[in-house]
Amino acid sequence: MSDSALSATKVCSDAARLLASSFSEIVPPEAQLHLLNAQRELLLAIAVIVEHNSGRSPQRPRGRGAPAKRASRRPKRVELD
Repeated sequence: MSDSALSATKVCSDAARLLASSFSEIVPPEAQLHLLNAQRELLLAIAVIVEHNSGRSPQRPRGRGAPAKRASRRPKRVELD
């Protein structure tokens, strides 16, 4: 990493540390609860997105070739004897 990137990272880190230490002094308790719940929901959403996308195989874009085969949602009729 370059020196400017390291200094920018350090400034952001220091700012986050300062904000976290004075969070309770700046933000009212009711708002803190709402922010913590929103943070939890955001992290859960990110975890679900990562889990959903990790199970997928990369799909190649289809050109104008053969149309995609679609599986019928209707069950096929089975003749009984």
